[in-house]
Amino acid sequence: MLKVVFLFSGALLGFAVSQKLLGGLEKIEDAGNDEGFQRALQFAVVQHNNRTNDTHIRQVTKVVSAESQVVAGTRYIMTVILGRTGCEKGQPAGNCTVHNEPQQAQPYQCTFSVWSRPWLSDTRLTEEKCTSDQLASE
Repeated sequence: MLKVVFLFSGALLGFAVSQKLLGGLEKIEDAGNDEGFQRALQFAVVQHNNRTNDTHIRQVTKVVSAESQVVAGTRYIMTVILGRTGCEKGQPAGNCTVHNEPQQAQPYQCTFSVWSRPWLSDTRLTEEKCTSDQLASE
């Protein structure tokens, strides 16, 4: 009987290791095509722009990392490079492009955590950490 318990336990452990850990962070391989991630990213950037004292809108120039976690909804953790555009706050952001010159673009890196519960129409920016130093090039 003890052999059966050990065999069953070993098989169960092997299965658990081969499956995703429930509630664990998972890398998003194709962030550009992940609809939930894109909505969360757009939400984070709008919130960031609303909180800054800059008169110009920032846009994402690069996604450095993208992860998700299932937690009574989905938590998206993203690290991105933001650059300054020529568009002022209050203007539509649709046609805003980031400046080509690093001195004008003033790129910096931010990590955002967004918690999304779409069935409640609830999205929250739960964490925002941006470097105070500008990146030398991006």
